[in-house]
Amino acid sequence: MNSSLHYNKLNSDAMQLCLTVKAWTYHYNIDINVDWTAARQWCQKHFTDMVAIQNQAEVEYLNRVLPFNQAYYWIGIRKIDDYWTWVGTKKRLDPEAANWAENEPNNKGSGQDCVEIYIKRRKETAKWNDERCSKKKATVCYLASCSKESCSEHAECVETIGNYRCQCHPGFMGPRCEEGGWSMNCTHPLSINSFNSSCEFKCEEGFELKGSNTTWCDQTGQWTHKPPTCTVVTCNEILAPAKGHLTCADPLGKYSFRSTCNISCVEGHKLRGKATLSCLSDGNWSAPTPDCEVVKCDPLKPIPHGSLQCYDPVEKFAYGSTCWLKCDFGFVHNGTNFTHCTEQGNWSYIPPVCQAIQCSPLSDAPSYGSMTCTHPLSTNSYNSSCEFKCEEGFVLKGADSTHCDHTGHWTHSTPICTGLASVHIILIVLIALNYMKCHLLVYLSLIHVLYYILSVACDPLVTPAKSHLTCADPLEKFSFRSSCKATCEEGYKLRGETTLTCRSDGNWSAPTPACEVIRCDAPESVQHGFVHCQDHLGEFSYGSLCWLECGAGFTLKGSNSTYCTSQGKWSQEFPVCQGNQTLLIISQQCSPLIDPSHGTVICTHPNGQFSFGTVCEVSCQAGFKLHGTPRMECLEMGKWTDAPPFCLGNRSWVFLFHLTHLGSPPSMNCSHPHGNFSFGSQCMFRCAKSHELNGTSQLICSSIGYWTNSPPSCVGKTSVNPSLFMYYSVGAASSAGLLLLGGLMFLLMRQFAKKGNKINDPVPLLA
Repeated sequence: MNSSLHYNKLNSDAMQLCLTVKAWTYHYNIDINVDWTAARQWCQKHFTDMVAIQNQAEVEYLNRVLPFNQAYYWIGIRKIDDYWTWVGTKKRLDPEAANWAENEPNNKGSGQDCVEIYIKRRKETAKWNDERCSKKKATVCYLASCSKESCSEHAECVETIGNYRCQCHPGFMGPRCEEGGWSMNCTHPLSINSFNSSCEFKCEEGFELKGSNTTWCDQTGQWTHKPPTCTVVTCNEILAPAKGHLTCADPLGKYSFRSTCNISCVEGHKLRGKATLSCLSDGNWSAPTPDCEVVKCDPLKPIPHGSLQCYDPVEKFAYGSTCWLKCDFGFVHNGTNFTHCTEQGNWSYIPPVCQAIQCSPLSDAPSYGSMTCTHPLSTNSYNSSCEFKCEEGFVLKGADSTHCDHTGHWTHSTPICTGLASVHIILIVLIALNYMKCHLLVYLSLIHVLYYILSVACDPLVTPAKSHLTCADPLEKFSFRSSCKATCEEGYKLRGETTLTCRSDGNWSAPTPACEVIRCDAPESVQHGFVHCQDHLGEFSYGSLCWLECGAGFTLKGSNSTYCTSQGKWSQEFPVCQGNQTLLIISQQCSPLIDPSHGTVICTHPNGQFSFGTVCEVSCQAGFKLHGTPRMECLEMGKWTDAPPFCLGNRSWVFLFHLTHLGSPPSMNCSHPHGNFSFGSQCMFRCAKSHELNGTSQLICSSIGYWTNSPPSCVGKTSVNPSLFMYYSVGAASSAGLLLLGGLMFLLMRQFAKKGNKINDPVPLLA
């Protein structure tokens, strides 16, 4: 087919290249480079979709006619379910049409599931390369000539450059493949196609005969019946199972003979039943539709001295379940304390064991004393205890017992044993020296020694929880001039003085310090995700572990867990939840929402216009009331969570006229721009010539459903004696009032009947 090439301008002033025949044509935008998503939106707005390439001839054609662009061009192929798929035709890449550059696709840098074509490149010209979808490139589109009318349902419309053809399914023929296959067996007793000749028709396997299966030539020379038609046998529609995907191939028609459907399950689920179903010639599927059941992990066994806590979003110990270990008081785990059930049905980590917290070994028994210890769990572990005693003639200075607590520290330090005999001896020596009139220097020296002995010390220091004490004792343990320095364990910071000194008055220079746990800043909330944390030592403190769970339709980007370090910082940047690109491509769009009459729709489109995750809020103008749900969300399968609401004017249905004056009711003429007696309705009143209007001549229904004034009445123009009026009022008010009210209600019902509307909404009465 001969065709000429020419350039045209679009309204957007973008260049397009097209063929002059009505067939598959190529178009491009080189004025501005855009990302892959924006490129496809441009193609879908102006043409059919991004270019889909079926063979090498098309590759050569594009390279010949497209101008060079330094950033190259996007083409309409994406990786969907690990297969390269043409998004415009929804067909997987035919290996014969693949045109990858050397060592491509390589997914270098991860996330490269969009494709560019090297147009007029010096090296590897017209070859393909996988790229990140956020890159900016030119756009190539196509305009399809195939339509629903091009071929019958028993054919596939195949686009070619400047033309198309109908590729018939097996058993069909004709220009549009509209003719079904049948066989004919005829008998001719007299001569061919003459009187009494008869023919019998039979459809091929998988087809049903529509019409008479026989015909014969009658005495008039006409066949008694027209040849029948054969229609393909169809099977019942198959619905994808919950948590499953359905992919069907229909060579002869939707869910018809020779159709095959493959069922696959989403991540974390496995198929129960046959994965492939075929539509048989009798109209039944080859097997029942399978189910997708969640993958389960082996139940976790109880942990001695600990308890397991689990979050099971689907089922107990199933895919997505997360369990973490909490050890009993005085015990600690020896490994990663949380695990989750993977899509393979295995736990990500083997749960650890809970071990008793260990205290550091105590020093030997105090000098001139003894130490007796008991260890109910293990040596120097939680609940171990020790008792101290001094030998005869010595006194215990400090606590007489200590035990290992849940923090891994002894409650009291080892005491000391001081002797009383030495004090008595020194006193006796001093008295003797005084009688012996010893030298003054010797006397003073002995007094100095006695002072330090009798001064025997400060109270023993108790090592603070999560700390270490380092002491220097120039005279005796915890005595005058002794100094102790406290340091905290990793993940804790000291509150108080670092160094304590024993003063001459037997008191320490400052209170014993404490070690408090270091805390990290609270993690910020993550859009489309849920943060779960396990805090051993306090909320968001040292060792706290947090992990992220993304909502349906979103995929985790980044490390899914982080922990609070000893510096008070999180070990990893908190991840984000990104829209699942594969899901967004295969999921259906919801029907677009438009502003209702007298209302407004405001939508947010996180994953594309009116696609999965879109949220719309509907509000009404003043004077109108919303009927329905004001908030709707687009679900994964292209359905809104509720039907679109609508706006109706606020209504005031009933007039209750004042009966303070006798007289004829006024005539009423009303207009209703938004429905009977609704917002904006106006009513005009007029009396007969013999009466005059008492009240306003015009009422308007306000935006809140109330009339602007009380209804008027008609009174006679001649004056009435007040006393006579009272007489008549008492005698006739009941009957006349009822008749008047009935007349007014009759008038209203006539108004409703003319409009053909029904009274539904309750409204306030006007007194």
